[in-house]
Amino acid sequence: MHEFEQWEDAVIADLEPLKAEGLKLLEAYAGQLDVERVQDMTILFPCTFVLAGPLELRDRARYLDYRLQVTLIIGDRNVRGSVAATRGDASSPGVYRLLELARSRLHNKKLLKGWAPLIVTSEAPLVYAPGSDICLYEAIYETKAVK
Repeated sequence: MHEFEQWEDAVIADLEPLKAEGLKLLEAYAGQLDVERVQDMTILFPCTFVLAGPLELRDRARYLDYRLQVTLIIGDRNVRGSVAATRGDASSPGVYRLLELARSRLHNKKLLKGWAPLIVTSEAPLVYAPGSDICLYEAIYETKAVK
C-alpha cells in the first residue's frame, strides 16, 4: 500500500469521531471540489476531505529521508451566509470549529508506526467568497519517517 493510502486511511479513521459533531462527509480527496462545482457540492457540507502528498524523498547517504504532507480540506455551508459557515450556529458546526477539532485530534499525534507525529504547519482559507453561503479552509500537517 502506498504511503498516501496509509496516511489518508489513518487520518480518516482518527477523525471519525467528528461525525458526532455534525460532520456529514469524511473521505479521501479525489478531485470532488472542482471549482465550478463547489456550489453544487455543498449538499455534502460540512465535510472534510483528506489528501496525502506531496511525498519528498531525499537521498541521505545510505538511506532515503521521507517527508510527507497531509492536507485537510474543510468545508461548511450555511444559509445565513459565510460568517455562519465559518463560525457555526445551531444548524452547523462551522469551519473554525472543525479546524479546531481536527487539530486537537491530529496535532503532535503519532498515527503510523515508523513515522513522526503529525505537526500542523498552517491553516488558511481556500475560497474567500464573503457574499456566498460557503466556506472552504485547508489545514496542512507534516510528518517524516523515523528510524
